Amino acid sequence: MFGSSRVDRREFIKSASASAALLAAGYRLQKPVAGWAAPRNHTGDIRMRVLEYAVLAPSSHNTQPWLVELAAEGMKLFVDRSRLLTAADPQGRQAYISQGTFLEMLEIAAHQFGYRADLTYFPGGKYAEDAAEDRPVAAIALQPDSMIVPDPLFAEIPSRQTNRRPYQLTRTPSLEELAAMRSAPQSTAIDWRITGNAAQLQAVEGICEEAMTIEVSSEVRNREMATWFRFSDSELRKRGDGVGIAQGGTEGAKKWIAETFVLSRARAAASAGIFARGAIAQAKEQAASAPVFAALVTEGNSRLDQVLAGRAYARVNLTASRLGLAMQPMSQAEEEYTEMAELRQRLKQALHVPDGQTVQMLFRLGFARPSAPSPRREPATLIHGQVTG
Repeated sequence: MFGSSRVDRREFIKSASASAALLAAGYRLQKPVAGWAAPRNHTGDIRMRVLEYAVLAPSSHNTQPWLVELAAEGMKLFVDRSRLLTAADPQGRQAYISQGTFLEMLEIAAHQFGYRADLTYFPGGKYAEDAAEDRPVAAIALQPDSMIVPDPLFAEIPSRQTNRRPYQLTRTPSLEELAAMRSAPQSTAIDWRITGNAAQLQAVEGICEEAMTIEVSSEVRNREMATWFRFSDSELRKRGDGVGIAQGGTEGAKKWIAETFVLSRARAAASAGIFARGAIAQAKEQAASAPVFAALVTEGNSRLDQVLAGRAYARVNLTASRLGLAMQPMSQAEEEYTEMAELRQRLKQALHVPDGQTVQMLFRLGFARPSAPSPRREPATLIHGQVTG
């Protein structure tokens, strides 16, 4: 993940000696995240039971931008505006996709416990970019229903993950597996694209690398991303959000050396620094190892389109988990700031997406060893009693 650095030579020798000693002793570094525990279901409150599963939903950069207001028979879901990525996601599109993943996981959990989740989207009106007040994304009424059929994807919620490791180029998802994933979304508003030949695959690979190069060229964006990067296991556990190098597949002595002597938040902002170079190198490696890219596409780009794309993505991700497939979003090329406009258009052309439609999610599919899970906050921390809609 990381390129060369100007770490003090004496520090490096000390760290190398220490890591060699650890390996010689057969020491295995502890797995970093205790936050991804299977839901406990210790409460009889159906609202809290479903939230324990909903909080395991994927979100943009693992920001978990969710606020919940509990009601007598359910809850309202809001965007947590303190968790928006204003530089990388200035229009909030990824934040609304993240609302959709949350809602899908919540509804699947409700069905498992014999409840119907009646959703009303934007009950207070659509979110306005310049609005001073917050408006709910959805109102959810939870009603017991003996006719509800549990969703088989429920079992995958605690084990689903985003896998950022290099994928095996010697194995490609089968046509049957791809067909199962294509049929996973339950909304007719979602279209599907997939790389169909070597030239198309190569074009998307190049776009992913270029997109990361653009992403890290801005110190403003880099500083924003650094706020969501976790520089140690203890920081991951304490914050319960963001990602560290373990989630990218770095482990063992290499992880220890990087966290002890290389990583720092001060270095992360530099557009030509070790973080930027490492991010570009990692994106290149990830894209080059992808046997397949797929995308979720909507006719427009309304807030509802974004939420529905998130719900579709959650189901695709859970289906991938059920099939034993690794999956990772490659989100930079879809971002909506000015410098990415040309590359967004090139991505649409590479995937044969007509003008006017929107690529909401681009992701790679394949096979890889599991990586460390990303952390999660306790469900109770999402509840905000003062929010009104």
